[in-house]
Amino acid sequence: MKPPSERVLGLIIGVFVLGILIPGAYGVVSYLFGSQLPDSEPFLERPEAKYERCVKETTYMRYHHMELLREVREQVVRSGIRGEITLDRCRDCHSNRSTFCNRCHDAVSLNVDCFGCHYYPEGPKEVRAAK
Repeated sequence: MKPPSERVLGLIIGVFVLGILIPGAYGVVSYLFGSQLPDSEPFLERPEAKYERCVKETTYMRYHHMELLREVREQVVRSGIRGEITLDRCRDCHSNRSTFCNRCHDAVSLNVDCFGCHYYPEGPKEVRAAK
């Protein structure tokens, strides 16, 4: 019979080896069989092709859009200055709140209160036009 220290060492090595092999095997299996899955739709709505760029670059808007909206709000409410950045301009490119704003905010469990005062359509343009 092995001494306790050798058994513990063997157990530690076994756990370490399994910790390496299981994720590696999962990666190989998911790579082989995952490539056969159909492509999923983009997470967020893409603007129509006629819109070349946003008011700022995509990365900036992804992480700092709320700061930009707050700055614009401060300018309009406190100073009465209406610039080129407006919620209407956002709606031009991103016409469907449920597939743009709500999808991302729901994913991060964020409750947006903008739309209590500001109108932003829930559905696509075709659905809204039929109503």
